[in-house]
Amino acid sequence: MIDPDLVDQIPQKGRPWWMSGPKPVNWGGRRKGAGRPSTRKKGVEVILGLNPIQRKLLIEYGGGDLEKGLERLINENF
Repeated sequence: MIDPDLVDQIPQKGRPWWMSGPKPVNWGGRRKGAGRPSTRKKGVEVILGLNPIQRKLLIEYGGGDLEKGLERLINENF
């Protein structure tokens, strides 16, 4: 068994012993804006099962862009 008096002399990894509780929210972390820019578009992701006719109509409705056609359809009907 380890002598309790020697435990304090053993170097510890990580945070000091007096910070053994839960980690504060604002302690450390990454810089704002650091890392790769997000490639995800903000908004809601929806999966639709369209048949070829519906797809073609939405593309025509959006001037050649399926996403714009769907957005236009939603905006006009809601």
